[in-house]
Amino acid sequence: MRFVTKQQGFSLVEMAIVLLIIGIGFTAGSSLLSSFKHSANSTTTQTTLGKVKDQVLNFVFINKYLPCPDTDEDGAENRTTDSGEQVCTATRGGVPYLSLGLDDSFAKDAWGNPIRYAVNTNTGTASLLCDKRQAASMFCNKGAGSIPWFNFSKTPPLFNDRGAGNYYVCNESAASCSGTPAAESLESDSAVVVLVAYNQDGRDVATDTGCAATTGAINENCDTDLYYHQAARSHEVGAFFDDVVLSISGYEVKTTLLNNQLSWREYGAGSTASALEPTYEDFDLDADSDQSVAATAGDDVVLIRRDVETAIDFSTGDDYLAIGNDLVTTDGDSLLMGEGDDTLYVVGSVLGAADIELGDGDDIFVLGQDLEGNLVAGAGNDKVWVQGDIRSSATLALNDDNDILWLGDSGVSGSGQYDVDLEGGLGYDILVLENVTDWAALSSTEQSYIVGFELIVFGVDANGSRGYHICASGDVNRESAVCD
Repeated sequence: MRFVTKQQGFSLVEMAIVLLIIGIGFTAGSSLLSSFKHSANSTTTQTTLGKVKDQVLNFVFINKYLPCPDTDEDGAENRTTDSGEQVCTATRGGVPYLSLGLDDSFAKDAWGNPIRYAVNTNTGTASLLCDKRQAASMFCNKGAGSIPWFNFSKTPPLFNDRGAGNYYVCNESAASCSGTPAAESLESDSAVVVLVAYNQDGRDVATDTGCAATTGAINENCDTDLYYHQAARSHEVGAFFDDVVLSISGYEVKTTLLNNQLSWREYGAGSTASALEPTYEDFDLDADSDQSVAATAGDDVVLIRRDVETAIDFSTGDDYLAIGNDLVTTDGDSLLMGEGDDTLYVVGSVLGAADIELGDGDDIFVLGQDLEGNLVAGAGNDKVWVQGDIRSSATLALNDDNDILWLGDSGVSGSGQYDVDLEGGLGYDILVLENVTDWAALSSTEQSYIVGFELIVFGVDANGSRGYHICASGDVNRESAVCD
């Protein structure tokens, strides 16, 4: 008997079903691959913007001003001479990557589209660029490489002045970005620089015509007004949005430059005070020392290698005193630096009931360890750095004018503790807390001790940036007001 084998194949219906399944799988796989690639590109773009921001702040730290946009695609900032001032050729353009020490890959997002680099809108106006009362003066290059042309206490942003020409940058919680956005809807209201990566749809908004055809946050990020919007990302049809917006506020510029305001030098046996020729030098200064020789009415440079254990009055002159160990008295003897621009270094601590009066003038005081005695800064723009702690027996008052107080040493974890009032006094005063991460990290009691300061700056984070807290209810005449 012959057996016949019946061969069966797919029917047309079955084949159609198989092809449909394969098509669905292919489409899903392609969609997944596309989504993965978009996510990877977005991460690359965010890294690029972060690096550009870091380099802009490094540029400020070194050059003491902000760079203008690149308008001719050669990688360098572009300026034009107008009435004797080097104004920005345009207030928006490309990333000046060569000026920042970067290669041209940092001028584009991961899709190859140019990154927008927008700056304060008054930087192209000669009468405003180098006016210290204007936020645009952060771009004035008259002090290049030496000291900032702008002023910490007079140049906006300040507590009551966000800075003319600065940008609003809204966050994801904002439905739109216009007018005066609510505080909870803002990333910044004082951005002097804004970086925008348009990503996947970048070519569509690269021209004014293309931008005009857009709406919502996409339009906000490509037009020329004072508003940018980091809206929530969306891949929905008709609501696609993948822009990345990163800004630099005027406060960040100020806090970056604060890192370079003081220098600390160790004074050991045989050292001299900052390479100055001492007018008086000894191992200790006590009641038996000839103080009339140490402290005169002129400019004194005094080096005491160990302790100062007696009162001393420098009277007038620009004086320089370095104490290699402690300032210590038990009877309230005073160290009076007197009138003039004085510098005081104490490698150790201020112990007992010792009083320090820096006097009138722009003074610098660096204390290597703890403050147990009393410090009064006097009138003038003073800079004080207590690297250790301020003990409960101490008092500290900066008094009039625009002062900066540092507390703690970033290299010594836990340093910078205080449990007494820190009094900023009149003027625009800044407190830098080197080992505190943010305002919320302070207890309510610690917050209540901060009196008369306008700006609190926190320690450097893992990204090399410093956070800050504005004492919003205050003004420069709020000498007895607690920061809130």
